[in-house]
Amino acid sequence: MGRTPETTPSRGTGVKEPPPTVSGQWLLAALAVTLAGAAVCGYCALCLLFYQGQWQMLFHPSRTISTTPGSVGIAFEDIRFDVTDAGLPQLDGWWMPAAPQSRYSADTILYLHGASGSLSDAVPALAELHSLGINIFAIDYRGFGRSGGRHPTERLGIDDSIAAWTWLTDTRHLPAQSIVVYGNGVGATFAAALVTRFAPAGVILEDPNLPARQTFAADPRARMVPLFLLRNETLDPATDLRSAHLPRLFLDRRGDTDRTRDVFHASSYPKDYTDLRGAPEITVRATLRRFLDEVLR
Repeated sequence: MGRTPETTPSRGTGVKEPPPTVSGQWLLAALAVTLAGAAVCGYCALCLLFYQGQWQMLFHPSRTISTTPGSVGIAFEDIRFDVTDAGLPQLDGWWMPAAPQSRYSADTILYLHGASGSLSDAVPALAELHSLGINIFAIDYRGFGRSGGRHPTERLGIDDSIAAWTWLTDTRHLPAQSIVVYGNGVGATFAAALVTRFAPAGVILEDPNLPARQTFAADPRARMVPLFLLRNETLDPATDLRSAHLPRLFLDRRGDTDRTRDVFHASSYPKDYTDLRGAPEITVRATLRRFLDEVLR
């Protein structure tokens, strides 16, 4: 039988299929989606940064202790307290004893300083109070001075103030009615929180801080995020002072707004307000002595 000749496949003709094309509309849509996704991620990152770092708009701590009561000739004891589970004290404070025969030698002021600096910046105020003849216990919150912690927050500041109160009443065994709480600036918020939990003889609030919401509202950075969802700091002493029925003295000393008077009006009785802006030192001391005489005698 004859063989059928094999056929060799013919080579291509050289004509190529055209490459697939992408429409310009599709490219624009993809670019828009990518940019929108990046914007959402960036905004979420901004919100997270605000949530975690909003304390920096409210607190301005310093770790520097450059001046002590000893620098102005006042004897004091450096106190380490509030021991952790690991046995390490995390808070630092100064105990400034009154002279034995002084006017309020059996009484104590628990001093809670403002949102900036450290105890060093409070030395002039502490010296002024100590000159009244009363014991002083002043503390640095976590994140300030020699106290532990990475940075302060409202919750930590309240906890630290409670720890200071506990040191006075449990460690030094001082009667609650021999203690006056003095809050300056943001310390007024911590003082107000204390008096809802304990029963000191009275509380002095000097130039109470603005609420956190007002501080944020004045900052353009905070207006970029949904504050009603992200704000975790309140810092408003007026809330606690509405329910705390014990003697309180409001001092307006450096405020250029009506903040002190506003908190005074929002507070429950008994209460007193004194405008000491520009007042001489003798007037300041007379005001403080009058209140101390009222609540400690």
